[in-house]
Amino acid sequence: MKASILPNDISVVYSYRPDVAREYLTIDVPNGWDDVKKISKKVLSYDSRKFTFTGWNSDTNQCYFARSLHETIAPIATFVK
Repeated sequence: MKASILPNDISVVYSYRPDVAREYLTIDVPNGWDDVKKISKKVLSYDSRKFTFTGWNSDTNQCYFARSLHETIAPIATFVK
């Protein structure tokens, strides 16, 4: 049997907090900021829901994406030169 690596997929841990009506994705970033800077300006899609970057913890080498359960994702702006 063979396995293949999916180029745009990353491993995440999903969690949610009903008390603050937010869902979270936690991602391991073993290379610290070098990994975080590659994904911090991205929008992640998880089960057809969009999550935006909220921060990272350099002590545990994890970064966090979140979305509100009550509102849609904020518009993403594009810089024009």
